Amino acid sequence: MIMRFSTSENLHLWWSSLFLLLLGSSSLNPDGTLLLSFKYSVLSDPLSVLDNWNYADDSPCSWTGIYCAQIGTSFDSPELFRVIGLVLPNQQILGSIPEELGFIQHLRIIDLSNNFLNGTLPDSLFNASELHVLSLSKNMIFGELPELAGGPTNLQLLNLSDNALTGKIPESLTSLQNLTVISLRSNYFSGGVPSGFVFVEVLDLSSNLFNGSLPVDFGGERLRYLNVSYNKVSGSIPLDFARKIPSNASIDVSFNNLTGEIPETMALINQKTESFDGNENLCGMPLKKQCAVPSTMSFPPNVTSITSTPAIAAIPETIDSTPATNSSTKTPNGTQKQQQSRMTPGTIAGIAVGDLTGVGILAMIFLYAYQLKKTKKKNKVEERSKATNPHKDKGNETEEENPSVSKETKGHAPATWPCLTAANGGETSETTGSDSDENAAGNEGCGKEEEEEEKRREERSLVMVDGETEMEMETLMKASAYVLGSSGWSIMYKAVVDDGTAFAVRRIGEGGGERRRDFEKQVRAVAKMRHPNLVRIRGFYCGEDEKLVIYDYVSNGSLASTTSYSVSKCAHPTPMRN
Repeated sequence: MIMRFSTSENLHLWWSSLFLLLLGSSSLNPDGTLLLSFKYSVLSDPLSVLDNWNYADDSPCSWTGIYCAQIGTSFDSPELFRVIGLVLPNQQILGSIPEELGFIQHLRIIDLSNNFLNGTLPDSLFNASELHVLSLSKNMIFGELPELAGGPTNLQLLNLSDNALTGKIPESLTSLQNLTVISLRSNYFSGGVPSGFVFVEVLDLSSNLFNGSLPVDFGGERLRYLNVSYNKVSGSIPLDFARKIPSNASIDVSFNNLTGEIPETMALINQKTESFDGNENLCGMPLKKQCAVPSTMSFPPNVTSITSTPAIAAIPETIDSTPATNSSTKTPNGTQKQQQSRMTPGTIAGIAVGDLTGVGILAMIFLYAYQLKKTKKKNKVEERSKATNPHKDKGNETEEENPSVSKETKGHAPATWPCLTAANGGETSETTGSDSDENAAGNEGCGKEEEEEEKRREERSLVMVDGETEMEMETLMKASAYVLGSSGWSIMYKAVVDDGTAFAVRRIGEGGGERRRDFEKQVRAVAKMRHPNLVRIRGFYCGEDEKLVIYDYVSNGSLASTTSYSVSKCAHPTPMRN
């Protein structure tokens, strides 16, 4: 039977055989032999930095990127010079990290950052007892961090940023007493933020997938820099979280989901406002956003359940000159008396009658003002009617002076147009209809014109739908505007009004052809919606040639800004209208 092997299997067997053959015939010391395993795991070396790594050399100390030091006291033996460093950053090396690197006995520094290394991290690297620096940032390493228990006790710097590592942070990482710098930025670590950092001075956990709340037992007594921005941490900031962090430390918790008031500790108050950006529900110092005062009404401790009638249920049962307390005083005999004063039923009835009387007086005042306004409006209508029909009172005189008027036209004065006045007392045109019908039609025409004019004024005005923001159209037109982008018939602006408040304004041109009623109905429907990912609508404007929709301005950028596409931004203020 004939056995066939694939090309990759044959290549692997050939390299393995060659490596074993070279090891058997090589004069290299053990450090050089282990380093050759890294060379054979490299798939591409475009800068040829590993070309002088030769198995025929007695020692690897002359190889590119290799650092050696004398171990021991004898100066005659070359075996006392051992490898302590592998430093090849920014060399475009493509390959993986072999397990054999962790077995180099005196290796103290590994710096292979900014290459194209992939695969997982071998466990042997974290078992090297003399390793001080491990820097593998800006590669394509994936997988999880292995446990570090009893491993690199001398490790001082760990930089694994800008890779594709996943999983949770091992708890043993915080127990390394010599580890002072940790950078795990831009990976895919998840779970809760680790705690128990007693010895770490620089900790960068930004741009990961950490969730949950900030730990109470975080530690951080020696911290000088802490960055947990761009994660999914939620909840409030515990007071104990930053209690032990030094006041001169730099802390960044921006772009998470933190809420509530920022604890007034020196470590947090001394930070810049940018360190808390992207947490819309955070308030307090050092932010300019003040926390809302709770509006819930609390009853005094001595007030019992209310058993009065609904009409006076809101009247407290006890009124003291000082706040009521549960404390009691002792009499000389040792007995206790509760100091409570209650209102008599007559006092309660008097208060109720006084309230009702006050409400009645206010109602009468409002009614009188309404009637007065109605009378003035009626007088104005009558004056306008007299001004538009000056011949109405002279109808009878015209009949008596002109006997030629027939019985059919008796009682009908010359017709007039109520909405138009004749210049210089000119004559009005004669009609065959009755005065009453013509005047009624004229008044109706005036009423329609007034309604149309009122409707035009409403259409030209700015309508705020959130119930909180007050802004006139003139204020919006005077605002500085910056173009954010455009799509279809609409253009998005950033408008900054005189008081510094920023709004996002979408201008819809003639292409958006909804009627005003449909447009207003849609805007009000969207404005009622509440969702964390939905920008809140503040108001709208509907004109003849354009429509405006006013939103809250979101300063977090857009999806386009995080991709390879770029959005052009206007460097100078642009007017809202063309």
